[in-house]
Formats: sequence, structure tokens, C-alpha cells
Amino acid sequence: MKLATGGKGKSFNDRELAARVRTLALNEIEAVLKQQGLDDFKKAVILRLAGTVLPRLNEHSGPDGGELPIPILSVVIPGKV
Repeated sequence: MKLATGGKGKSFNDRELAARVRTLALNEIEAVLKQQGLDDFKKAVILRLAGTVLPRLNEHSGPDGGELPIPILSVVIPGKV
């Protein structure tokens, strides 16, 4: 078993397996969503899986929901123009 950098954390094989399982779950969710008429069980399964499988989107905003202010810094180097 090949361990991650530093010998700690998940093995490389575990990461590959997790990626395959995530892809399989996403494909299954997509297939179920494309079906006509979802029963309560399928809906429950999708809701359970979606929270852990789908990527999370983070929104960052500035004051009052506006743009984030990005200050521009100027550096003065003595002897340079």
C-alpha cells in the first residue's frame, strides 16, 4: 500500500477508490434524475448522496454583498525610480 506524502493520511489507492466511487455515485444520481417518476426511496437516496458527492460551491462577497475590495499595494525600493 502506497501512503500519501509523509506516511500519513489516506493511501494513494484509497484516493483512487474514492474518486471512482464519487464518479459512480454522480453517474447514478444523473441516471435517476433523468428517469420519469421518482419514488420516495430514490429521492431519499439522491438527497443523501448529493450532499457528500457533489462539489461544494463557496460564494465570497465584500461588504453588503458587493464586490471584494482588493487593495493595491505599492512598494518603494530605496535607490530605484
